Amino acid sequence: MHDIVYFKGNFYVLSMGNELYVVDFESKPKLIEVGPQVSIEGCPAQRYLIDFNGNLLLLERFCECVEEKKEELLNVTVGFNVMEPNLEENILYEWHHLDDFAVFLGKNSSIYVNSNHFPKCKTNGIYFTHPTYSFSAEKFGCHDLGVFDMTNKMISKFYSDEEFHPLVGSPVWLTPNPW
Repeated sequence: MHDIVYFKGNFYVLSMGNELYVVDFESKPKLIEVGPQVSIEGCPAQRYLIDFNGNLLLLERFCECVEEKKEELLNVTVGFNVMEPNLEENILYEWHHLDDFAVFLGKNSSIYVNSNHFPKCKTNGIYFTHPTYSFSAEKFGCHDLGVFDMTNKMISKFYSDEEFHPLVGSPVWLTPNPW
């Protein structure tokens, strides 16, 4: 499973086969396919589901391998796609902006905030942390953290080099006032 999210009274699941399901808890719990199969060009490293301001969104994270040292490769994030599945028409709509919001991605824990309420938060940005399931995380710590700007398609750090300490395990987002 790529991700799961609670949205409008239902649990939605994005499978490793890129099908979107809703969990039916009526008699025996079962998965019912409800949306289009995600088959966008490229090979995303991770996919996320999020309840974004009343819309179900699918975010795809793209990575590339870079050589850190001789014979040592690291995956680094190079971009994102943001889409909204239309469950009635069985199609995906691509989003190009998040307006005054920022998204914070995590495995089964993605959130969004109104960046006007957080002066240092990048508007129209996607904050991400390093996934822990890769070999490079075990060997090098969590190195792939940043914010993707949906306006200019650029990635920047949200920390200074002096503040950064490689971690083992995935960082978590702390919110000052949940919802």
